[in-house]
Amino acid sequence: MISIEKNQEIKTAISAIMQSMFDQRNYLADILEYLEKPLTPGMEKKVETILKKYGMPGESLALDERVLTENPYFKNIRLDKIETPTVKYSKDIIPKRTLMNTDFNRQLGKYLFHYHPVGYFNIDLEMPSLKEGNITWMSPAPSEIISMGDGVEKGTGKCLTMGLGIGLLPYLWLLKDEVESVTVIEHNKDVIDLFNKVILPQFNTSKSLEIIHGDAFEYFTDEFLNRFDYAYIDFWESNEDGLVDYIRLMEKKVTLPHIDFWIEESILSLAKQIVALYLITLYQGRSITEFIASLDEDNRRLARKANKFFKKRTEVISTEEELLYLIHDRKLLRELLSVPVSM
Repeated sequence: MISIEKNQEIKTAISAIMQSMFDQRNYLADILEYLEKPLTPGMEKKVETILKKYGMPGESLALDERVLTENPYFKNIRLDKIETPTVKYSKDIIPKRTLMNTDFNRQLGKYLFHYHPVGYFNIDLEMPSLKEGNITWMSPAPSEIISMGDGVEKGTGKCLTMGLGIGLLPYLWLLKDEVESVTVIEHNKDVIDLFNKVILPQFNTSKSLEIIHGDAFEYFTDEFLNRFDYAYIDFWESNEDGLVDYIRLMEKKVTLPHIDFWIEESILSLAKQIVALYLITLYQGRSITEFIASLDEDNRRLARKANKFFKKRTEVISTEEELLYLIHDRKLLRELLSVPVSM
């Protein structure tokens, strides 16, 4: 079983980790009041004060609208031709100066403070979207475009993604000289049919785009993934459902180096908190059984994985660096999440 030495450096690190979690909770409570609202100059100053209070990057809240208007998909692909019995096109307006999340969770500092970057556009922007009833189904939103930037950039040769959506990533890949072909795994036949009928004809490319109707989990194997030069897995909606699906993928124990996962850092921010709380419980000598029992079902499963994983390790943690490695190292976290536990 891993053990954590009781020295001053570890004590200080534990305190800083706990404070960072309190700070994140307080930051979210502070900023929530202003999200999805047009900012007056006075409100903007208050938001800037909040960001400064928590040590956030001191960038301007005003975003360059070209992140949307100059994006090739946003410019060239028309969604207004789409109307089905269940899915309809909508032209929403992002009112100018409306504060929004522009990306998913990013780590700030070396502890557990994570934040969503925020900002606004100085003009009203029309945002095309597809809706089921009143719920936005798919849209080339700023957070979508910004968050998959690394995946677009790293695409090369034969590319694979899992999750079709409105074809944003495949389209941007196919524009790249370095990309030879794109393959997509999509489980929803209605999504494929709509895409093939309305969106694909607008792609205007001679490169190969293959869409396979199937379950991403069944195709997430070494044998299949090794057919491609780069794979970017992207079939969840956000952190919460993403963590559940991400864990299922990790449990398949595929460790190929050319695979990335959409918003992985953001997803792992949820797992890191449970790992940290587990290690703090261990350090304090409190009951691991009671700690696990105190959690909700999803977090309880994470804690059981952590317990099973750390029981097999024998090192003694004596420095802050060693402690933070257990919390933040991506390879270690992937291995921890791959540990099988009962539901």
